[in-house]
Amino acid sequence: MLFFYELVFVVVAIAAVFIGEVWSRLAAFLFLMAWFLLAALAQASFGARLAVTQGLPDDDRRFFTDARDGLRHLRLLFGLAAAAALVWRLLAG
Repeated sequence: MLFFYELVFVVVAIAAVFIGEVWSRLAAFLFLMAWFLLAALAQASFGARLAVTQGLPDDDRRFFTDARDGLRHLRLLFGLAAAAALVWRLLAG
């Protein structure tokens, strides 16, 4: 499952670079921040689902745990990419 999240990150990062080069670096930063917030919201959603322990089969618990951990990793990647985009925007103008 982690490979899927890394693939999503690479595709979004390439799109952000394209947006930054063709249109606006600020738009690329905002695009990455939107994905960061989406990943944070999704991770919180899976975390909340895991907090409800009643009636959750072991297979579902394993799926939600893997999804939450993968989204945590994706959130970290998007946070670092957004920080790099902000530095790119400030240094390159």
